[in-house]
Amino acid sequence: MWERTNVTNLLRNRQSGTYYARVKTNGKQKWRSLKTQVFSVAKLRLSDVENDIRTQAATVRGDGGPASDPAAETKFATYIAAYRAKQENDSKLKASSLERKLNSVKALVKTWPELPNRDVRRLTKSDCQAWATKAKKEGTGFIAPNVKTKRAGMSASAFNKCVDALMGILEIAKAKGLIYKNPAEEVVKLPIKPKPFNLPSNAQFKEMVQLIATAGSRWSTDAADMVRLLAFTGARVNEARRLRWHHLNEAETLLTMPGTKSEKSIDRPLPLFKPLAALLTEIRNRRGPEAANAPIVRLKSCMDALKSACRKVGVKEMDHHDLRHYFATRCIESGVDIPTLSRWLGHADGGALAMKTYGHLRQEHSLAQAAKVEF
Repeated sequence: MWERTNVTNLLRNRQSGTYYARVKTNGKQKWRSLKTQVFSVAKLRLSDVENDIRTQAATVRGDGGPASDPAAETKFATYIAAYRAKQENDSKLKASSLERKLNSVKALVKTWPELPNRDVRRLTKSDCQAWATKAKKEGTGFIAPNVKTKRAGMSASAFNKCVDALMGILEIAKAKGLIYKNPAEEVVKLPIKPKPFNLPSNAQFKEMVQLIATAGSRWSTDAADMVRLLAFTGARVNEARRLRWHHLNEAETLLTMPGTKSEKSIDRPLPLFKPLAALLTEIRNRRGPEAANAPIVRLKSCMDALKSACRKVGVKEMDHHDLRHYFATRCIESGVDIPTLSRWLGHADGGALAMKTYGHLRQEHSLAQAAKVEF
């Protein structure tokens, strides 16, 4: 009934698939459900549950009842636990998003060890600013695998997520009426530098697709199809997995891309560019007649094939999302404006994110085109 894992005190119920914590305290085993079937989430919740079980065991009175702690209501640790529970009970959060949020709480506590025992009512703006200065300078002390030197300070992304966690925790205390104003609201986040895009040229991309298609695996052709579809549509990988032949309109001029990022995501029409139309025609001719609800993409992932091809061609390894960047870059270089590109990518902000992400590419392309002008 129980399946052991490689993590101490973490077991999985074979029937339900749910993970459980098994902790021995005072000579007795205590079991508690971690309320998840995702291993990575279970690992994150395990340490909190272990601490909770051991804390309860340590505060038991002689008559067996739990000892009351009147100061617990004002301790920051209480609101850390409330924030974690709020995130874990948010059904809209994906497992990866939940993991990032819980990791941010851990990083916050690691950079501010005395925080859980602080009185939330006495936390000041100066305290939050002092933590921010220290975190930016010193970081968590975490050394990533295969990295020989420790990074000086926390990355901008990690720091900003810690600020979000701190703000969220204090907002719960504010809603409870313990504080009037959030003391962390004046902490300034770090600017995020645009990710450098080291994308293949058109010739290199064609070579990569050829290498993937002729690799000799049972799924080589399907992997090549998936790579091209992601690159020719800018689709998120979950969107590509949900694509069916009925998403192609009768006139074969539009492909309706199913929105999958959030509950607010809506389906969006994407024009059939020549390379995309040619790809879909090639797939149908090769496979023969298929049902309208048959998937266009037959694989869940093409990562291994894609990375192998990148190494052989001599370009930086790419993932699924890099193919989305490849699509956006090629659109900009072809003269597509940012608002139009934003709609094709499924952004709901009118182009703000696309401008932030790809604005420098548009400027580079503009300057390159200007260099060709002569009088």
